Amino acid sequence: MAKYYLFKFLAVCCCTSVMCSCSAKAKTAEVSDFVFDTYAHISVCGKAPQATAEEISDCFKELDEAFSLCYEKTAELLPQNTVYDDCTDKTLELSQKYGEGISVFCGELTALWGIATDCPKIPSDDDIQKALYSVSLEKDYTETSMLDFGAVAKGYACDTAYKILKESNAEYSAVSLGSSTLLYGEKTGNKPFRAGVTNPDNPEVYLGVIETQSAFISTSGGYERFFEADGKRYSHILDMNTGRPVETDLSSVTVIVPSDTEGGGFLSDFLSTLIYIDGSENLDKWLSYEEFSLVCADVNGKVYTDFDGFTLDEESGYSYG
Repeated sequence: MAKYYLFKFLAVCCCTSVMCSCSAKAKTAEVSDFVFDTYAHISVCGKAPQATAEEISDCFKELDEAFSLCYEKTAELLPQNTVYDDCTDKTLELSQKYGEGISVFCGELTALWGIATDCPKIPSDDDIQKALYSVSLEKDYTETSMLDFGAVAKGYACDTAYKILKESNAEYSAVSLGSSTLLYGEKTGNKPFRAGVTNPDNPEVYLGVIETQSAFISTSGGYERFFEADGKRYSHILDMNTGRPVETDLSSVTVIVPSDTEGGGFLSDFLSTLIYIDGSENLDKWLSYEEFSLVCADVNGKVYTDFDGFTLDEESGYSYG
């Protein structure tokens, strides 16, 4: 008998401090929705915060509806949808720069396992091989390929929120989509934003706290969605080479990208999944990049980070590697 679990990463900004520290002429507004299969929270500080928060919320709903169509055939969708085409191009561009491992043409494989549904299952080897035929790491997909933007959708949405906030001249904002978060602008007194990273082993206790200026933050981990069958855990993150849930010695990967990085939300979302799949063997390479920072936890209770603004929770059960 299979057991299905769903845990959502929580990057919680300290909204209380955000609300209380707006400038005298500014106001705050908050909007919450259920989109992208998670609870979204939008907090905006500025001169017209309600309108801005609602515009972001409406945009998220539109994107959520668009991405929910991902199991349609690519031949029918890509030519007519600029969002799909844009996400496909961005994914391929980042794959060329950082390495393969993420495919937006894996919808048939995702649907086969059904791990993000109420009815997950272990497919047969033959069915996995058939689904792998339609998975492409390049844009020469087959007509039978199906789209799945699960690895980048929330990051793409955060990039869209950033554009809206910039156009509205918002002072600052905290936009959380569960596993992807945007911390925008400059708080009064240049105080840092604070975001908690969930402990992969115990959602009740933070792994640690990130203090940062404006940034995109994304986390990937096998603890978010999985199911168990015959005593084995199967993560929702799939290996595009084997067609099976990825086996990695990392329990979570958090990527922090400065918010002035073009497409920074998309980058953080993409990389958190890619690095999680890659495992700890190549962490030295990933930690050497200057355009983003990492907080990585492994299955042995060790944390590896190059981000000065991260503080490990003493009660997390983890220690620095």
